[in-house]
Amino acid sequence: MAKETNKALARLESKIDILEAEFAYLDAILRKTGFPEGISTLKETVEEILEESAS
Repeated sequence: MAKETNKALARLESKIDILEAEFAYLDAILRKTGFPEGISTLKETVEEILEESAS
């Protein structure tokens, strides 16, 4: 049981590492392309567009 738990934990940690790297890369390229706060700015922009299109 402990071996299975350790394997599952290792897989999850690996996935977290990959997601963190992707998140950091996406944030960096968004900042380079005009979103001053990266992902946060993108999210705000999309929310504004969705609000405008809903009205």
